[in-house]
Amino acid sequence: MRLFVAAVAVGLAVAAALAALASISSDRRRVVVFAAPTLYELAAEAARLTGGKVDVVSMGSVAAVRQVQLGRIPDALVSVDAELVQFLPRLRRVEPLGGFRLLLLCRDRVDLMDLRRVRFGLADPNTAPIGYRAVAALYWLAVTRNSVDVVELERALSVRFERSSDGGEVVMRLESFRPSGNFLVRDDLAGAFLLLENGAVDCVFAHSPFVVSRRLEGRYAVVEMPEELTFLGDPPVRFVAVTELGAVDVRRFEAVAVSFTEAGDSYLRALTSVDAERFGLVTRDG
Repeated sequence: MRLFVAAVAVGLAVAAALAALASISSDRRRVVVFAAPTLYELAAEAARLTGGKVDVVSMGSVAAVRQVQLGRIPDALVSVDAELVQFLPRLRRVEPLGGFRLLLLCRDRVDLMDLRRVRFGLADPNTAPIGYRAVAALYWLAVTRNSVDVVELERALSVRFERSSDGGEVVMRLESFRPSGNFLVRDDLAGAFLLLENGAVDCVFAHSPFVVSRRLEGRYAVVEMPEELTFLGDPPVRFVAVTELGAVDVRRFEAVAVSFTEAGDSYLRALTSVDAERFGLVTRDG
């Protein structure tokens, strides 16, 4: 029943976003921006600076890419993951917005050396970029700190890790991702966080813009990841996430904005004038 209700809620949210898009598209004077929920406030501030009629539609990054591929093309798109740009057609301009880091958000402090008894809420790697980074982090903690068992991790997540003979590359096969046991899944980070709020899990993998946008510092224990797993830089080995969308070379976290129209170009100029660090991003100068 809970899965049914969650599926209905997701379907209604997507339908509402598409209905809003349809009404917006009927007015050609409006500028339409798809924005990842975590970056919605940043996108909205840029919309105010742009002037005129700018409608910001909150939509997960992977879902937004799929809408563009289906021909529902906005003027601009603000994404939490630059890696997804490879799947977008007909781009005019690409603007990096800054990086951010992976965190573990928990109800109480946890020991990263022993995660076997921790209940995790995960975002689905087939619908949210933070999902495949969370899986990569769990794998690396398993092989370098023995905090979880790799074989048990594969079984519990219904994934497969394929490491090259020289150890320099790990292919994560995530198309059949179906968590069980101590792992629960939702479509995106917001859904996974609800599991934490409701006490269904002990921890969720989050990123710094989410913590800032929700003002969660002090309300929950924010556990810093080891330096090599913050994703402020590229991970220590090459991770390739094979998802339903395609194969993604998992690099550092970097937010990005792209434009598809001349109006979108103007929006991007306004966006780059906003102080992104106020929204949890780390700029090149920061």
